[in-house]
Amino acid sequence: MPRNYTDWMIKMTEIFRLFRLGLDLSYETDFNQIGYNNFTQSMELEPGTLAMYGSHVPGDKSQQVVLERYASDEAYQRHVDSPHFKAFASLAQKAITSREVVTLTPEIFLQKPTALRVLEPNDFSVRLARVTVSDSQAFAAIVLPEMRASMDKEAGVLVMYAGTDVDNPDTWYFFEVYKDEAAYETHYETPHFKDYIDRSSAFVLDKSLQPLTADMLVNRG
Repeated sequence: MPRNYTDWMIKMTEIFRLFRLGLDLSYETDFNQIGYNNFTQSMELEPGTLAMYGSHVPGDKSQQVVLERYASDEAYQRHVDSPHFKAFASLAQKAITSREVVTLTPEIFLQKPTALRVLEPNDFSVRLARVTVSDSQAFAAIVLPEMRASMDKEAGVLVMYAGTDVDNPDTWYFFEVYKDEAAYETHYETPHFKDYIDRSSAFVLDKSLQPLTADMLVNRG
């Protein structure tokens, strides 16, 4: 049976990063416009820019969360050399009050085949989870099949990415996009998700789940 999603397993050449940015809200309008240009131009002009997701903590636009994927270091360098990124970097010197970067080792990238181009207010539901485990190999054997089952069986699951912190390999990050909050709630009640929770509990040392408000979500499908 053919898959109705795109599945990438451990593309070691890929650049996969999570950014937590503090935004001075006096620059919010400029940040939104230059960010829009950066996202749209990157998708139009840079084949090696695979995905860019911009969100914020609900009720607090000063706490921005950005996730990016690039096909290679060369693709990332092409992006940072572009005029649209340089415009963003110039604004960031004034507008960004704090910056935390987590570089991730890719574990799996799953997404529906239709490219995302979400650039306006929307009803998408976004989650960022962090899970620290005692045995990454055993945990992977449980969580990765569950993610594939979710993508295959649930129409409302649009994106599921997993990576491990390069500095803390037993800390996993999961980035997920759902069609809406109802799709997330449906996912939470599925047998495969409940099975994952039950079977992985012995390996989980710590976990946190951050709901996010989607601002701009783009990928190549």
